[in-house]
Amino acid sequence: MKPTESKSFPRRTLLTGVALLAATQPAWAILGVWRRAARRTVIVAGAATAGAVAAETSAAAANQAAAAESAQAAAAQSAAAAQHAEAAAAQAKAANTKTPQQKLAELQSLYDQKLISASDYETAKKKILSQLTQ
Repeated sequence: MKPTESKSFPRRTLLTGVALLAATQPAWAILGVWRRAARRTVIVAGAATAGAVAAETSAAAANQAAAAESAQAAAAQSAAAAQHAEAAAAQAKAANTKTPQQKLAELQSLYDQKLISASDYETAKKKILSQLTQ
């Protein structure tokens, strides 16, 4: 080893150390940045959690409202179907309550079209006339 090399090594090391100390922040500053970053993370995470809870609560409320609306719609459809069924039943009852004259005319029409035989026509005619006398 040369004597100049041994002297230059501590100088380089010393200059490098001084340059690092000058270029870097002190330890308390680094820790302060970390502490602030940790606080921000906790605050942001807490706000996100609170926001998520609020979002879940509002979503649950929206789901309940939608379920209530669909139940009301189903009830309205059920009521409309019941009214429609009542109207159809009333119409069928009105259609079935023909007068004996209408029944006889329909029976005569069926006989004229040769859809029923003469014996069927006579038995049905007697039945209608017997109901008329009762």
